[in-house]
Amino acid sequence: MKSMENVKKEFLPARSFPVQLDEKMPNTHRWGILGSGWIASCFSSQVIKAGGNIAAVGSRDLQRAQAFQREFPSIKKAYGSYEGLMEDPDIDVIYIATPHAQHHEWAMKCLQHDKPILVEKAFTQNYEQAKEIIDLAKAKNLFVMEAYWTRFLPHIIKVKELIDRGEIGDIVQIIADHGVCFPFDPSHRLYAPELAGGALLDLGVYPISFVQFLLGNPTRIIAVGSAAPTGVDSNDAAIFEYGNGKGALALLAFGSLASSPVTAAICGTKGRIEIQRQFYRPSDFTVYYNDGSTLEYLSKTHEHYEAGRDGLFGMHFEAAEVQRCLLEGKVESSVMPWEDTLSVMKIMDEMRRQLDFKYDGET
Repeated sequence: MKSMENVKKEFLPARSFPVQLDEKMPNTHRWGILGSGWIASCFSSQVIKAGGNIAAVGSRDLQRAQAFQREFPSIKKAYGSYEGLMEDPDIDVIYIATPHAQHHEWAMKCLQHDKPILVEKAFTQNYEQAKEIIDLAKAKNLFVMEAYWTRFLPHIIKVKELIDRGEIGDIVQIIADHGVCFPFDPSHRLYAPELAGGALLDLGVYPISFVQFLLGNPTRIIAVGSAAPTGVDSNDAAIFEYGNGKGALALLAFGSLASSPVTAAICGTKGRIEIQRQFYRPSDFTVYYNDGSTLEYLSKTHEHYEAGRDGLFGMHFEAAEVQRCLLEGKVESSVMPWEDTLSVMKIMDEMRRQLDFKYDGET
């Protein structure tokens, strides 16, 4: 077979999301931000930059809420309690940006106040908490979505499209990692057991949900790892086996002790896809075919959103998905459905069982 010449392409999302790379997201809903920390700031900066409406912020400390408001002057209201935010009749949807250990409590309370919610990943500490939130959303017919923003990025949408149409054949292996060096500090949220700290919920959720998106649920999980002095996990690896008749495997590694390449490779019978660092953020990727030809996909998202806080950008895509679903009267996203959130929580529960650690308050 004659090899193709290397080709470089720019691409748009494969699905029809309201935001198309360099377009503005529609100002159709008034967002409330529950929490005033780093991830809340990242999300807000990108939604505002894309044209969305962050209308209010709630914090347990009024001064912190007001400081957040000063950072983003377009925010009209600052509340010194989460309850104040939830009770605001002018808020259409709430983004929950608290530490993991608080997701369940405030997600339940937001739903009890009839507010649709976007809950930062990992969705909860465990499967049971996640199921309780989703059961309440079903009972009240309210929208809920996990904020796994990677699924909504243009390059991931394109990768999924290529895999689904058989571009690289049957998937045999997926290899992905997410290691970030956080010097040990027992007061840091990542090492705090009372905040459900550890590598799994903070870092591991990225490659785990990525693989679940592409391959579904594994039939067998093998997990190994080690703990930090505070007892939370800090250096983990896992093998996922899939009973799809092809013997597909996923090889994952993540941790808080060292920086890793943070890349991903999807290997199939006709070729492979390699996603550059950092695979879970807007990135480029290359398809390597068995005949020696290659096809490189380039994303213009870098140019338009690289000013995101600490280099974190692209979160407006998930916000646009929430707005699209609300406008269409949907209670869940087809890209990040409830069943996938529950499946990822089950996977992480099983890994914790094998690693033999629990979060505060668990029995």
